[in-house]
Amino acid sequence: MDNILYIINPAGHGGAGMKAWGAFNAVWADPIDPAHVVITERPGHAREIAAAGEDYKIIAAVGGDGTVGEVISGIMDRPGPKPKLAVIPCGTGNDIARHAGIHSPADAAAALRSGQHRSFDLVRVDGTLDGSNAHRHAFLFANAGFSSTLRIKPWMKRVLGATGAYYLATLLEVLTFRAPRMTVRVDGEEYAGPTFLVVAGNAEWVAGGSMRLSPGAVTDDGELNVTIIPALSTFKIITQLGRIAKGTHINEPGVSYFTGRKIEVHSEPPSILDLDGEGFGTTPAIFTVCPLALELVCAASPT
Repeated sequence: MDNILYIINPAGHGGAGMKAWGAFNAVWADPIDPAHVVITERPGHAREIAAAGEDYKIIAAVGGDGTVGEVISGIMDRPGPKPKLAVIPCGTGNDIARHAGIHSPADAAAALRSGQHRSFDLVRVDGTLDGSNAHRHAFLFANAGFSSTLRIKPWMKRVLGATGAYYLATLLEVLTFRAPRMTVRVDGEEYAGPTFLVVAGNAEWVAGGSMRLSPGAVTDDGELNVTIIPALSTFKIITQLGRIAKGTHINEPGVSYFTGRKIEVHSEPPSILDLDGEGFGTTPAIFTVCPLALELVCAASPT
């Protein structure tokens, strides 16, 4: 297949990208023209490559959710018809690949052979980055408020795995977090007050399938599942972690949970934005659902 552009992140997860690429080639019988393979050199490069690659029907991302997220944003940056996305997974969470029924490079090869694909919603995020307006797209969720993303270090994922790294980083962030005052507008309705977290969820499960962040969320219904959690004490934050894993946090007193299509978030002081586990600028921000915006190459019977 000569109409596939492969984008490889060689640095992610201790060089796992190149290992995944080798495993994919071992089961992909056809020769791959080196002209159709690009190795990323810096953060943001995958987005640039995906946005610029012409005449490809499929763009395959070799990497974890961070790399896949960059490629998704690059695809969405392209004017006109969009190529399909394929994922050759190698990260710690691989949540996006999991939604396509892809659990290994061999699964990715089989899916590309089958030609199966499915349309998914995305979350467009318009925020503030380095003092300027910027945008990006998320597949799983977009958060404003409490975030442990910047606390997570590569060694945590290698030693503790995706879930363990999340819990350790969260405990470290709890010690210094102070809830900002937020104003949140959702399809004309408004909430205001000190706020722990605002979530615009597209997918029900995140963090390698270990966290039920947005119970009942469906990735192709044209809606975002919105969670607003008011300011909490340090003790309550810690106890909420287990509830978020189970999805019972939405039943806690004071927590609002509903669906919407456009969420505007203003915060004083500005709050960090977390997109699919990656930091991306700060508020003010707008989260908007993009119905069926992404075509994802899937396993014949996604699991």
